[in-house]
Amino acid sequence: MQKGLIVGAIGLALSGALIGSVALAQGDPIAARKDNRKQAGAQMKAIKGIIDAKGPASGVVQAAAKLKELQLAFPALFPAGSDKGETKALPVVWSDKAGFAAANKAQDTALDALTAAAGSGDMAKIGEAFGNAAKTCGACHDKFRAK
Repeated sequence: MQKGLIVGAIGLALSGALIGSVALAQGDPIAARKDNRKQAGAQMKAIKGIIDAKGPASGVVQAAAKLKELQLAFPALFPAGSDKGETKALPVVWSDKAGFAAANKAQDTALDALTAAAGSGDMAKIGEAFGNAAKTCGACHDKFRAK
């Protein structure tokens, strides 16, 4: 019973974050993207610190959940017309929507694996899943973000 309540609460929180991010994106999507990625970077740095310290795995659970929340909101932060201004997003974000969606899906999958690894408490699995998540970040940056 409690597990169902926890899952429901997490889903509700993620839905609220997604709606909030979409609303923010409509105001200033470039600022919203920058903030989203700044927060994601902070979570990645926190996880890396936990891995380097060899634990505790419990700290990764919260950071991985926040990363997933940020990732779910991220694709909506690229509405048409938000390619103008102070952005590092390359035009291919808008011209190759299928490729951008696939890159985001790959990140979703990698973060799901990181979340599962964090829940296991196994630091070796967490390290491996973190490395894979970092690779998906880099792959997206390579194709869709200016250096």
